[in-house]
Amino acid sequence: MSGVGSIIKKLKEGDIILVSEKGLKHSLNRALGRSRWHHIMLYIGQGRVLEATPRKGCHISKLDLAKECYLGFKALRPAKINDLSRRKVAATAVKIFLGRKFDWRQLIKVFFRRQLVFAGNNGRACRPGYKCNFGSVICSNLVAMSYHLEGCSISDKWAPEYVMPRDYDKVKEFDIVLERKLE
Repeated sequence: MSGVGSIIKKLKEGDIILVSEKGLKHSLNRALGRSRWHHIMLYIGQGRVLEATPRKGCHISKLDLAKECYLGFKALRPAKINDLSRRKVAATAVKIFLGRKFDWRQLIKVFFRRQLVFAGNNGRACRPGYKCNFGSVICSNLVAMSYHLEGCSISDKWAPEYVMPRDYDKVKEFDIVLERKLE
């Protein structure tokens, strides 16, 4: 139990937690998304995370990275913004997303539209002044939209609604706070 407490102590509000779980549905999710990760959570402090899941929608849950079901995890912290800004990201995310339903249509839209990339198709690019569509939520875009509001982009190529778990591994300005490598 002391290992779990030491993990929680390393985290700060606004940290981004990527996880990979055991199981067929999670393996399929990783394969379709071409990522090592299948789920993204936002640490909101006091051992809790904000996450969007198909069963519970957007909700707050207790963080337990010691679960046997996890193959691996990684916690990221944007280096370019300060603690106050990260706390603001966490508070804004809770205010905007808590209680919203998981949007299966958005998940399908992200998977398929990301596959249909062709020359001149930049309608999903995040340009200056871009306004997010907060009407639909899945785990990866919940975090991306929350950070976008604070002026920190997860992806230079994709609008926050189209960010996938694999995009979080490509961000250069993020520090790895803690990590348990995938088995």
